[in-house]
Amino acid sequence: MIEEGQTSSRGEKDRMGRMSVRRRVGVGIAALALGVAIATPAALGHRASARANGPGDVNAGAQIFVHYFCADCHTLRAAGYEVSHGILGPNLDKLHAPYAVVKATVENGLPAALPLYPTQMVGFKNVLTAKQIQDVSAYVYAGTHGLIKAPTTTSSG
Repeated sequence: MIEEGQTSSRGEKDRMGRMSVRRRVGVGIAALALGVAIATPAALGHRASARANGPGDVNAGAQIFVHYFCADCHTLRAAGYEVSHGILGPNLDKLHAPYAVVKATVENGLPAALPLYPTQMVGFKNVLTAKQIQDVSAYVYAGTHGLIKAPTTTSSG
């Protein structure tokens, strides 16, 4: 028997279930609104970015890629096969990393990734200037994202 002032467990359970669902829906809507509010300025900033390949100079980056041994370890179709067909490091044509990841890798290097790549990539922050790192990072980004094309002529000689 239910005494005065008591609620049946069934009625209590139903009321709590409805509140729980309402609460969950409310929290879900609030979380979605917060996510949209945070993501919208970031998305608009990315879309409005003048240079998708970062702040570096792609042409200067091409020269650095060839002259600072990047092409000796990596393959990058945009540099041309005669120039860049290394096998010690990853084939960059198969990677599509964001500019920030490319830049961080150039600056800090990467450890060896056995068994595929038995050698580590050294960081170039003590070898290249900050501007040169931006340039080569912009070049690698542009080359791996199809923003520049491979040379169509080959040198003879």
